[in-house]
Amino acid sequence: MNTQDTVWQYSFGVDYENNQFLLDGEPFRYVSGSFHYFRAPRQYWRDRLRKMRAAGLNAVSTYVEWSLHEPEPGQFNWVGDADLVEFLNIAQEEDLLVLLRPGPYICAERDLGGLPYWLLREVPDIKLRTKDAAFMKYATSYLNQVLEKVKPLLRGNGGPIIMVQIENEYGSYNACDTEYTDMLKEVIVEKVGSKALLYTTDGSSASMLRCGFVPGAYATVDFGTSVNVTSNFQSMRLYQPRGPLVNSEFYPGWLTHWGEAFQRVKTEAVTKTLREMLALGASVNIYMFYGGTNFAFTSGANGGVDAYSPQITSYDYDAPLTEAGDPTDKYFAIRDVIGQYLPLPNMSLPTASPKGNYGPVLLEPVLKLLDDRSSFVVSWATSDKPETFEHLSVNQGFVLYETDLLPSIHDPVILRATTKDRALVYVDGRLSGTLSRIDKIFTMPLESPYGRRLSLLVENQGRLNFGNEIHDFKVLYEILRRCLYI
Repeated sequence: MNTQDTVWQYSFGVDYENNQFLLDGEPFRYVSGSFHYFRAPRQYWRDRLRKMRAAGLNAVSTYVEWSLHEPEPGQFNWVGDADLVEFLNIAQEEDLLVLLRPGPYICAERDLGGLPYWLLREVPDIKLRTKDAAFMKYATSYLNQVLEKVKPLLRGNGGPIIMVQIENEYGSYNACDTEYTDMLKEVIVEKVGSKALLYTTDGSSASMLRCGFVPGAYATVDFGTSVNVTSNFQSMRLYQPRGPLVNSEFYPGWLTHWGEAFQRVKTEAVTKTLREMLALGASVNIYMFYGGTNFAFTSGANGGVDAYSPQITSYDYDAPLTEAGDPTDKYFAIRDVIGQYLPLPNMSLPTASPKGNYGPVLLEPVLKLLDDRSSFVVSWATSDKPETFEHLSVNQGFVLYETDLLPSIHDPVILRATTKDRALVYVDGRLSGTLSRIDKIFTMPLESPYGRRLSLLVENQGRLNFGNEIHDFKVLYEILRRCLYI
């Protein structure tokens, strides 16, 4: 076989006349599962991907997280748990195709929706997710880096990547900047060409598809269980009248916020809706098939002007594979449904991994929380007003704001401080109370604080990752009434 024939052999596209995908020229449909490589140590990637293939899936969908790969401007990270190319290679070795979702915005219940915090530092008035010149400069640089990395792995080059998503659920963002999404499409086309299919994903309503649809990309929808499947796909047909039906995010579970009961979706509801979609000939991506963990401080938050609900560290999602990678009853039930429509691989079924019993773990104090000599103190700054985390180049974690209170005031003092997001309040090193964005606690009395040291240890609990208020600076606002401006 000559080189020209080889190039022709590998392809992925749409047969619009027959409403089907074509993989290497043959009719094809996928049942995929979402697994984000950055939510599991790389040592577990192959195990999770193999278990997904054993469930009958023939593809994996993953976001690419900008903030992980470019933690500071121009400083790119592609090693260790950020080794995207290795993840894609393992997927191909495990007989899985890939749906790649490089953003630049991904939501994903990640801090700032996967956008790097330093965008807010470099250009404080930046207009995220628009044609804003500063945003497009940084986003284009990032996308070019990603797409150059994955270029050899596109289907047209013999790799596993069959689809590349433009932005992410853009119809749910009120900017509705179609010039922006067209610009992103051109950036991606320049690197991808026709060697993978460009697509979009939006909620299954006409209003969301109106702003999320990108001419020249394949429009798909997302929805969960307990819905009218036919009606939801009819919304897709308003903007994608021909071609296969696609649910790019079918939810077998759901995310959980701090303070909530663990969110669950019944297996029976999942299999019923999945069966209905597959009976219509649809391709489906199950979001999430394996959820994993939001390590360190990487989880985001939902909310807006008057609400704030940060997500927990676990991203178990009530997925078919648990956070520990164990198969659930939901896993086997989904596999049974897939087996009615696609051939199941001849491979052993997974079992729960053995768990260790480590006995009691004794903790002992190492240093004081507010110790100036702490190794956790990264930097110091002095200002006449509180600076934002972003201005201080603090991505995640904590900032300690301190000041000396005036000695000559004798009225009762009320601390008023709009906190993003949580603050432990100390007077002379003694805990006086807690301010909380979650609980909308922004005031507290201070008893005889005059002439003393006021300290507020502020925690970033996660920048907003969804909605129209994602410009979520972390800082301390407002005043200490009759005593101090902070």
